[in-house]
Amino acid sequence: MLEEALSYPHDDEDPARPFLIGSVLLFSSFIVGLTIIPLYGYLLEVLDRGRTGQRGLPAFEDWETLIVDGLKVFVVNLIYTGIPTIVLSVVLGVLLFFLAITGAVFGSDGGGGGVAVTLVALLVGGAVGLAALVVLLVATLMLPAALARMRVEDDLRAALQVREVFAVAKNSDYIVAILLAFVVGFGFSLVGGLLSIVLIGIPILLYGFVLVFHLYGQGYARAVEQMERNAPGSTPGSD
Repeated sequence: MLEEALSYPHDDEDPARPFLIGSVLLFSSFIVGLTIIPLYGYLLEVLDRGRTGQRGLPAFEDWETLIVDGLKVFVVNLIYTGIPTIVLSVVLGVLLFFLAITGAVFGSDGGGGGVAVTLVALLVGGAVGLAALVVLLVATLMLPAALARMRVEDDLRAALQVREVFAVAKNSDYIVAILLAFVVGFGFSLVGGLLSIVLIGIPILLYGFVLVFHLYGQGYARAVEQMERNAPGSTPGSD
Protein backbone atom coordinates (compact mmCIF):
# COMPACT_ATOMS: atom_id res chain seq x y z
CA MET A 1 0.00 0.00 0.00
CA LEU A 2 2.72 2.46 0.95
CA GLU A 3 4.72 1.75 -2.19
CA GLU A 4 1.65 2.37 -4.33
CA ALA A 5 0.94 5.64 -2.53
CA LEU A 6 4.55 6.79 -2.83
CA SER A 7 4.65 6.10 -6.57
CA TYR A 8 1.23 7.63 -7.22
CA PRO A 9 2.26 11.33 -7.58
CA HIS A 10 5.14 10.39 -9.89
CA ASP A 11 2.79 8.74 -12.39
CA ASP A 12 1.48 12.14 -13.41
CA GLU A 13 2.83 13.64 -16.62
CA ASP A 14 3.09 17.10 -15.06
CA PRO A 15 3.04 16.82 -11.23
CA ALA A 16 4.64 20.25 -10.82
CA ARG A 17 1.49 22.22 -11.70
CA PRO A 18 -0.94 20.60 -9.20
CA PHE A 19 1.74 20.67 -6.51
CA LEU A 20 2.39 24.35 -7.18
CA ILE A 21 -1.30 25.27 -6.98
CA GLY A 22 -1.83 23.05 -3.96
CA SER A 23 1.17 24.53 -2.18
CA VAL A 24 -0.11 28.06 -2.80
CA LEU A 25 -3.51 27.10 -1.37
CA LEU A 26 -1.92 25.45 1.64
CA PHE A 27 0.40 28.37 2.34
CA SER A 28 -2.34 30.96 1.93
CA SER A 29 -4.58 28.97 4.31
CA PHE A 30 -2.20 29.96 7.12
CA ILE A 31 -3.23 33.56 6.40
CA VAL A 32 -6.76 33.18 5.00
CA GLY A 33 -8.17 29.93 6.34
CA LEU A 34 -10.88 29.60 3.70
CA THR A 35 -8.36 28.73 0.98
CA ILE A 36 -8.03 25.29 2.56
CA ILE A 37 -11.57 24.43 1.37
CA PRO A 38 -10.75 23.74 -2.32
CA LEU A 39 -7.66 21.84 -1.17
CA TYR A 40 -9.95 19.62 0.91
CA GLY A 41 -11.96 18.97 -2.25
CA TYR A 42 -8.78 18.14 -4.13
CA LEU A 43 -7.66 15.67 -1.46
CA LEU A 44 -11.07 14.00 -1.59
CA GLU A 45 -10.41 13.36 -5.28
CA VAL A 46 -7.01 11.90 -4.36
CA LEU A 47 -8.77 9.61 -1.88
CA ASP A 48 -11.15 8.47 -4.62
CA ARG A 49 -8.27 7.72 -6.96
CA GLY A 50 -6.64 5.66 -4.24
CA ARG A 51 -9.92 3.79 -3.93
CA THR A 52 -10.36 3.15 -7.66
CA GLY A 53 -6.69 2.67 -8.55
CA GLN A 54 -6.72 5.50 -11.08
CA ARG A 55 -3.22 6.87 -11.56
CA GLY A 56 -2.13 10.46 -12.02
CA LEU A 57 -2.83 13.49 -9.89
CA PRO A 58 -6.18 15.27 -10.22
CA ALA A 59 -6.13 18.64 -11.92
CA PHE A 60 -7.16 21.91 -10.32
CA GLU A 61 -9.80 22.71 -12.93
CA ASP A 62 -13.40 22.46 -11.73
CA TRP A 63 -13.12 24.93 -8.86
CA GLU A 64 -16.83 24.93 -8.11
CA THR A 65 -16.76 21.16 -7.50
CA LEU A 66 -13.56 21.45 -5.47
CA ILE A 67 -15.14 24.08 -3.22
CA VAL A 68 -18.40 22.17 -2.77
CA ASP A 69 -16.54 18.91 -2.03
CA GLY A 70 -14.20 20.78 0.29
CA LEU A 71 -17.11 22.17 2.27
CA LYS A 72 -18.51 18.65 2.59
CA VAL A 73 -15.16 17.39 3.87
CA PHE A 74 -15.07 20.24 6.38
CA VAL A 75 -18.57 19.43 7.67
CA VAL A 76 -17.88 15.69 8.00
CA ASN A 77 -14.57 16.37 9.73
CA LEU A 78 -16.30 18.76 12.13
CA ILE A 79 -18.98 16.20 13.00
CA TYR A 80 -16.64 13.26 13.45
CA THR A 81 -13.69 14.86 15.20
CA GLY A 82 -14.56 18.49 15.96
CA ILE A 83 -17.52 17.83 18.26
CA PRO A 84 -15.80 15.08 20.33
CA THR A 85 -12.74 17.33 20.65
CA ILE A 86 -14.87 20.20 21.91
CA VAL A 87 -16.65 17.92 24.40
CA LEU A 88 -13.34 16.55 25.67
CA SER A 89 -11.87 20.04 26.02
CA VAL A 90 -14.93 21.32 27.89
CA VAL A 91 -14.90 18.34 30.27
CA LEU A 92 -11.22 18.80 31.05
CA GLY A 93 -11.65 22.55 31.44
CA VAL A 94 -14.60 22.19 33.82
CA LEU A 95 -12.75 19.52 35.79
CA LEU A 96 -9.66 21.68 36.22
CA PHE A 97 -11.81 24.69 37.19
CA PHE A 98 -13.74 22.62 39.73
CA LEU A 99 -10.55 21.23 41.25
CA ALA A 100 -9.15 24.74 41.55
CA ILE A 101 -12.31 25.96 43.30
CA THR A 102 -12.48 23.01 45.70
CA GLY A 103 -8.79 23.41 46.44
CA ALA A 104 -9.29 27.06 47.30
CA VAL A 105 -12.39 26.43 49.42
CA PHE A 106 -11.33 23.33 51.33
CA GLY A 107 -7.56 23.57 51.13
CA SER A 108 -7.12 25.97 54.00
CA ASP A 109 -8.97 23.97 56.69
CA GLY A 110 -7.40 20.63 55.79
CA GLY A 111 -10.73 18.82 56.34
CA GLY A 112 -11.71 15.57 54.71
CA GLY A 113 -14.67 17.11 52.90
CA GLY A 114 -12.48 18.70 50.28
CA VAL A 115 -10.67 15.43 49.65
CA ALA A 116 -13.95 13.58 49.17
CA VAL A 117 -15.35 16.19 46.80
CA THR A 118 -12.10 16.22 44.84
CA LEU A 119 -12.09 12.42 44.52
CA VAL A 120 -15.69 12.41 43.29
CA ALA A 121 -14.88 15.15 40.77
CA LEU A 122 -11.85 13.23 39.56
CA LEU A 123 -13.82 10.01 39.17
CA VAL A 124 -16.77 11.57 37.38
CA GLY A 125 -14.72 13.94 35.26
CA GLY A 126 -12.18 11.24 34.46
CA ALA A 127 -14.91 8.80 33.38
CA VAL A 128 -16.59 11.36 31.14
CA GLY A 129 -13.25 12.51 29.76
CA LEU A 130 -12.16 8.93 29.06
CA ALA A 131 -15.45 8.22 27.30
CA ALA A 132 -15.05 11.36 25.17
CA LEU A 133 -11.46 10.37 24.34
CA VAL A 134 -12.53 6.88 23.23
CA VAL A 135 -15.29 8.38 21.09
CA LEU A 136 -12.76 10.79 19.56
CA LEU A 137 -10.33 7.98 18.72
CA VAL A 138 -13.05 5.82 17.18
CA ALA A 139 -14.46 8.78 15.24
CA THR A 140 -10.97 9.63 13.94
CA LEU A 141 -10.62 6.06 12.71
CA MET A 142 -14.04 6.22 11.05
CA LEU A 143 -13.52 9.60 9.38
CA PRO A 144 -11.66 8.37 6.24
CA ALA A 145 -14.33 5.70 5.66
CA ALA A 146 -17.03 8.34 6.05
CA LEU A 147 -15.32 10.57 3.48
CA ALA A 148 -14.88 7.68 1.05
CA ARG A 149 -18.49 6.59 1.46
CA MET A 150 -19.66 10.17 0.88
CA ARG A 151 -17.65 10.29 -2.33
CA VAL A 152 -18.89 6.91 -3.57
CA GLU A 153 -22.55 7.75 -2.90
CA ASP A 154 -22.10 11.41 -3.89
CA ASP A 155 -24.20 12.32 -0.86
CA LEU A 156 -23.18 14.02 2.37
CA ARG A 157 -25.74 11.94 4.27
CA ALA A 158 -23.87 8.75 3.36
CA ALA A 159 -20.99 9.88 5.57
CA LEU A 160 -23.36 10.11 8.52
CA GLN A 161 -24.66 6.54 8.21
CA VAL A 162 -22.65 5.43 11.22
CA ARG A 163 -23.49 1.73 11.05
CA GLU A 164 -22.30 1.37 7.44
CA VAL A 165 -19.22 3.50 8.09
CA PHE A 166 -18.29 1.53 11.20
CA ALA A 167 -18.67 -1.75 9.29
CA VAL A 168 -15.81 -0.60 7.05
CA ALA A 169 -13.77 1.03 9.84
CA LYS A 170 -13.55 -2.19 11.88
CA ASN A 171 -12.07 -4.13 8.95
CA SER A 172 -8.46 -5.22 9.56
CA ASP A 173 -7.17 -4.15 6.13
CA TYR A 174 -8.74 -0.73 6.61
CA ILE A 175 -7.24 -0.33 10.09
CA VAL A 176 -3.76 -1.22 8.80
CA ALA A 177 -4.07 1.37 6.00
CA ILE A 178 -5.29 4.09 8.36
CA LEU A 179 -2.59 3.44 10.95
CA LEU A 180 0.00 3.52 8.18
CA ALA A 181 -1.50 6.80 6.94
CA PHE A 182 -1.29 8.26 10.46
CA VAL A 183 2.39 7.32 10.75
CA VAL A 184 3.19 8.73 7.31
CA GLY A 185 1.18 11.86 8.01
CA PHE A 186 2.95 12.43 11.31
CA GLY A 187 6.37 12.04 9.70
CA PHE A 188 5.67 14.44 6.84
CA SER A 189 3.93 16.92 9.15
CA LEU A 190 6.94 16.93 11.46
CA VAL A 191 9.47 17.50 8.68
CA GLY A 192 7.25 19.84 6.68
CA GLY A 193 6.32 21.83 9.77
CA LEU A 194 9.94 22.38 10.72
CA LEU A 195 10.85 23.48 7.20
CA SER A 196 7.76 25.65 6.64
CA ILE A 197 9.65 28.68 7.89
CA VAL A 198 11.74 28.54 4.69
CA LEU A 199 8.71 27.57 2.55
CA ILE A 200 10.35 24.29 1.47
CA GLY A 201 8.14 22.55 4.00
CA ILE A 202 4.89 23.56 2.27
CA PRO A 203 5.17 21.15 -0.68
CA ILE A 204 6.46 18.51 1.75
CA LEU A 205 3.31 18.93 3.81
CA LEU A 206 1.19 18.73 0.66
CA TYR A 207 3.01 15.59 -0.49
CA GLY A 208 2.26 14.05 2.90
CA PHE A 209 -1.43 14.93 2.58
CA VAL A 210 -1.57 13.33 -0.85
CA LEU A 211 0.02 10.12 0.46
CA VAL A 212 -2.31 10.02 3.46
CA PHE A 213 -5.50 10.45 1.44
CA HIS A 214 -4.34 7.95 -1.16
CA LEU A 215 -3.81 5.43 1.65
CA TYR A 216 -7.28 6.27 2.94
CA GLY A 217 -8.74 5.33 -0.44
CA GLN A 218 -6.74 2.12 -0.65
CA GLY A 219 -7.83 1.07 2.82
CA TYR A 220 -11.48 1.71 2.04
CA ALA A 221 -11.28 -0.23 -1.23
CA ARG A 222 -9.60 -3.24 0.40
CA ALA A 223 -12.11 -3.28 3.22
CA VAL A 224 -15.10 -3.16 0.88
CA GLU A 225 -13.58 -5.85 -1.33
CA GLN A 226 -13.03 -8.14 1.65
CA MET A 227 -16.53 -7.47 2.97
CA GLU A 228 -18.03 -8.35 -0.41
CA ARG A 229 -16.04 -11.59 -0.54
CA ASN A 230 -17.25 -12.56 2.92
CA ALA A 231 -20.84 -11.53 2.33
CA PRO A 232 -23.48 -14.31 2.47
CA GLY A 233 -24.13 -15.73 -0.98
CA SER A 234 -20.83 -14.61 -2.46
CA THR A 235 -18.94 -17.14 -4.55
CA PRO A 236 -15.42 -17.93 -3.25
CA GLY A 237 -12.75 -17.15 -5.82
CA SER A 238 -15.18 -15.33 -8.11
CA ASP A 239 -13.01 -12.20 -8.06
